[in-house]
Amino acid sequence: MVLPCVVLLLVFAYWPVVRGVVLSLYDSDLLGDPTVFVGAAHYVDLVTDPDLRKALFATGVIAGLSVVLSVGGALAAALPLRRAAAKPRAVVSVVLSMPFAYSAAASAAVFAGLFAPAVGTLNEVLAHLGVTGPEWLRSPGWAVLAISIATAWYEFGFAFLVLLAALTQLDESVIEAAALDGASGLRLARSVIIPMLRPSLVFLLVTQTISGLQIFTQVQVLTRGGPAGSTSTLVYELYKRAFGEALPQVGTASTLAVVLLLLVLAITAIQFRVLRRWA
Repeated sequence: MVLPCVVLLLVFAYWPVVRGVVLSLYDSDLLGDPTVFVGAAHYVDLVTDPDLRKALFATGVIAGLSVVLSVGGALAAALPLRRAAAKPRAVVSVVLSMPFAYSAAASAAVFAGLFAPAVGTLNEVLAHLGVTGPEWLRSPGWAVLAISIATAWYEFGFAFLVLLAALTQLDESVIEAAALDGASGLRLARSVIIPMLRPSLVFLLVTQTISGLQIFTQVQVLTRGGPAGSTSTLVYELYKRAFGEALPQVGTASTLAVVLLLLVLAITAIQFRVLRRWA
């Protein structure tokens, strides 16, 4: 009974990984088929290529910012709903979890309208407040922030649902005992409620980090890696090398895929090791 699942994993999960490792050791022809064995040459190029180093840096920054914004925002939104009445909480929950129902492309298209330099909604609002809005998608620093915000909004709905579900399962006797001892407001949340949410927070930090390291759609829709390559992530560089150029660089793209896999595994292992003690 387990055999069908094992076969599917081998065909659609493990074989592509093995194939990607093999392709990373070869140059390719016009059709992307492996031709000449080059060994670790593509991995050496990965270290020396300034565009790929920039992509690695952009991936780390965007992933880090999006995780902080999505998980932090979800926690701030979920905490006040813990003691809310059932009907108002249900309505607010549906509204705040809506980003989870959107596709990444649809949500990125919405933010393209918000961040448009000349006619963007966000800069129009800032102008009415007497503030000159930045060129969100034309300035490297602001573009990274814009991508991070768009990604965080897309991930916010899932994080909110996880934390709200965790809040409803807390042991109220512990919270009531802390309240009787004088804890309230921010002190109660910081010292009692948030520590009780540690397992859920650890889960979100790990899963959201993995998702952030694989960001592609928001970059493709909003900036296409610009300006000056400041928002080109590892997955976007992989896409460009494999499909976005006249001569497919399948070997380089496969190398990026292998490095990304190793990076995700390493960061996940470190997070589990560090966060396990905190949880």
